[in-house]
Amino acid sequence: DLGFDKETVDLLIKMELEESSANEFQNDSDSGDEAVETEDSGRFTFKSAITRGGGILTPDVIIIDNDTVTYRKRNKYLINVDIVTVPISKVSSVGLNTSLWGTDIIIKTFGAGEIVGKNFTKSDAKEIRRLIQERQ
Repeated sequence: DLGFDKETVDLLIKMELEESSANEFQNDSDSGDEAVETEDSGRFTFKSAITRGGGILTPDVIIIDNDTVTYRKRNKYLINVDIVTVPISKVSSVGLNTSLWGTDIIIKTFGAGEIVGKNFTKSDAKEIRRLIQERQ
């Protein structure tokens, strides 16, 4: 609980929905558990699944294109978006941590530490690993 009243939360949700509809990271699925391939063919976007415990207002988003892996997450104060972009050539390994509630993706890199995406579906996590490994 961040101490926001109902009107503020409603406004933040409305802003989030407007931003995501105007944003290329919008997913057509209600649960956010399917990959979206954009028109430039080669750019894939994955969102953490709300049905697996992912945040409604702060989903983890992993974007994979031909050269980079980008991790996006709205911070817990709902003001900014934290973004980490890593060249695929700097990815050392991709690990999956599967549990009953969802699958966490651990992308280890040379020099940038590791990226941990939480609460993805198992099929999305396997697809992310496959896409990164085939581009290395």
